[in-house]
Amino acid sequence: MVRPSLFLVLIVAACGDDGSNPTIVDAMPDAPPVDSAPACTAPNMTCGTSCLDVSVDEENCGSCGMECNGGQACNANACRCAPEDFIPPTLMSGQFDQLMDVGQGISIALNPNIGDGINPFIVGYNAQTPIDTDIDLSTITIGEAPFVAAGYHFDLGTNAIDATFIATAGTLRIDQLCATHMEGTLTGATFKGTTGGFTDPAVDPAGCTFPIATVTFAMGDTPCP
Repeated sequence: MVRPSLFLVLIVAACGDDGSNPTIVDAMPDAPPVDSAPACTAPNMTCGTSCLDVSVDEENCGSCGMECNGGQACNANACRCAPEDFIPPTLMSGQFDQLMDVGQGISIALNPNIGDGINPFIVGYNAQTPIDTDIDLSTITIGEAPFVAAGYHFDLGTNAIDATFIATAGTLRIDQLCATHMEGTLTGATFKGTTGGFTDPAVDPAGCTFPIATVTFAMGDTPCP
């Protein structure tokens, strides 16, 4: 699957982050030492040496060490499954889409699905992936191509994503595929929450599961020849 660094580069590039770094200004040499560390106040909580917002932190949700299951997002101090409708039935191609080789013989087509936040929809494929053919995703080993994955609420500010999913069942059909464009459909799919993000995905037995009847997708706004 997609390494996190590459995935973040794709999303940041797609969404127009300028990559600028903040300027750090040192205090004058004769300035007296000042304890400028902000107080850790609600909804933040001190967890170890960090002051964390436990109202939205998936690894410390509501309290330190309370980790959400796969497919859950931390919202108002509680782990909740991502809403089933965060993947719309139609995904139109646009200027922020990406089609790219990510190594090990796998390429991805990515639609950021910018609406209620950034909810990336990804189709992975390789040179052996057939076109105009129904592909039963339940027969594909997780981590191999082809695959369909989705993420819920990618945060450009923190480069973090609230929840990740992979389709463990369903029929994938790719109708068009070239270096600049992909079109197809996903029907009768089952998405399951994963641990390991997009780096080393593994289905979480205690994670969220939801069905998707049909998704018609297009990635890349330059049509195939």
